[in-house]
Amino acid sequence: MAGSVVVDQTPYDFQSLEIEFVANGQSLGIIDGIDKIEYSSKINRTKFYGRGRLPVNRTEGDAEFDASMTLTRYWLNYMLAIAASELNVGWAQMEVVLGVSYYVPNKTIVTDTLTGVRLAELKTSMQHGPDQAMVDVPLDVMNIYMNGADPFNGRR
Repeated sequence: MAGSVVVDQTPYDFQSLEIEFVANGQSLGIIDGIDKIEYSSKINRTKFYGRGRLPVNRTEGDAEFDASMTLTRYWLNYMLAIAASELNVGWAQMEVVLGVSYYVPNKTIVTDTLTGVRLAELKTSMQHGPDQAMVDVPLDVMNIYMNGADPFNGRR
């Protein structure tokens, strides 16, 4: 009979989230103006069939990453200013690392790291009302380390 497994059931929520903005190895701060972040890793594999109806093997596949965030206009302005003044590049060439950390007191910090991140598009939409201006930013990501784990364990 198999033994039971103890799983850390820490209920992380959005208030436990911190996103660090790193460019050229230097931290440029914790993004406090973020409203939403989404990211995913997908492995595209191809199955091989022989004469039968069932696959006999599959490829290791290629990784595909997707990410986006919604943040305040003032944070976007800060990122664009950093690109121009400190990194000396346009926003389309700025490449950063985003560290997404989940913290709960008395627990180990869990960090997902998005590397090779570039802004893929800037979409601004504003409307009448008391809400502040938010910007949706699709991201072009080269790799995502989920809690430090590389999808292919460092193999290219």
